Amino acid sequence: VDIVNIVVNNCMNVNCLTVDACEQCVTTESELKTYFIKKENYETLLKQYNTLEKHCISLELNNQLNTELFQRDNVSPSDSGPNFADLFEINELKAQIQERDTVILKLKEKIKSLRADDKESKVKDIETQNLELDHRVTKLTDENNHLKQTYKQLFDSIKSSRVQSKEQCDELINQVNLKSVEVADLNASLQERVLVITALKEQLKGKAVLS
Repeated sequence: VDIVNIVVNNCMNVNCLTVDACEQCVTTESELKTYFIKKENYETLLKQYNTLEKHCISLELNNQLNTELFQRDNVSPSDSGPNFADLFEINELKAQIQERDTVILKLKEKIKSLRADDKESKVKDIETQNLELDHRVTKLTDENNHLKQTYKQLFDSIKSSRVQSKEQCDELINQVNLKSVEVADLNASLQERVLVITALKEQLKGKAVLS
């Protein structure tokens, strides 16, 4: 009976500690999920993940210790067996241990789910960023092609204008040259006429003197 009482008292103390730890785990898990939804302070989130896992490991160790104590008590020889009240408390503690095991399992599943969601969220963020970059690259490519086309049109226009200007200049030079030849011909014709007029005047003067 003394051994059973010692085991029961130890288990009750462990029960108080593990229940408090379990409540802290649930609170921490809730805070983690809130941080995850808000996507704030990722480093703090990771630390609280680790703290939550440590709590789960601590609970598992306590439960394993309690189980070993119960098994040791069941196989240990004693002069007198536990009474009904002791057996009831032992069964109650076993039920609480099983309940905590279930809580631990659920917490582990929550942690796994949160990590999976976190990875999925990162993948989605990266995919969104890649999509935005693709759109930007496509837009910049279109703008670049438009600028190239505009530059080509401008270059062709300037080239065509230069050709036309050269042709016009050549035509004007040719016309000036023709005019120069024409003027020279006119000057020569005028000189000939001046000489003819001068000769006629001299002839008229000679006739006037003879008469």
